[in-house]
Amino acid sequence: MAGRAVLFAADPEAIELLQGMELDRKGLIEVVRFADRERALCTSNDVRGFDLITVNDKAARGLREIFCGKNWVKDETDNQAGIRNPRLGIRVIACNFDDNTGNELVDPTNRVAKGAASRTKARCNATGWLPGLPEIVPADVAVKTWVLGIYSQENEPLRAELSLPIPFSGDRYTLFSKRIILLSGIDETGPVRQENFERPRPVEVVDIAIRRK
Repeated sequence: MAGRAVLFAADPEAIELLQGMELDRKGLIEVVRFADRERALCTSNDVRGFDLITVNDKAARGLREIFCGKNWVKDETDNQAGIRNPRLGIRVIACNFDDNTGNELVDPTNRVAKGAASRTKARCNATGWLPGLPEIVPADVAVKTWVLGIYSQENEPLRAELSLPIPFSGDRYTLFSKRIILLSGIDETGPVRQENFERPRPVEVVDIAIRRK
């Protein structure tokens, strides 16, 4: 993974990273789709912002229902709902990201301003750490917080990524040391590349008689 800050979830490096974190691509995408389905039930008669609240809540619920058990536990640190892996010293929380979610060329940011809790988590993330280390992380060591960023909007493609923010500017995430793109808005593995296409070929040969004068 050296030298790569952005991975697509189907890349071997991303699969290895997720395994080291005791997570998996299929489960994370299932969480995102569950949150998106629940958001789709919101209407214009709901209070403003309820769709974003719904995505955040259902993503947190999905994370807990899919991953909590042997390795992960529920976590509510600083009133940020998510899951925590005590052995690895990592957390995953959900967040509504902007329309740059899943864009390998541009870092996204949060759609709603964050406060002191998010800023503290980003500072903790700036210290060195690798997932999957055999050592047991002591309870008093700062926990790394990954963000499951989701862009779920009516009439827009669903996009999502699991990202590790480092700096925090004002009330926004500004940079990520690692990004694992789960849904790019084009397909589930990454942007559509030109080599995946073939030139159109004729499917039937028709003889056309040409009359000469």
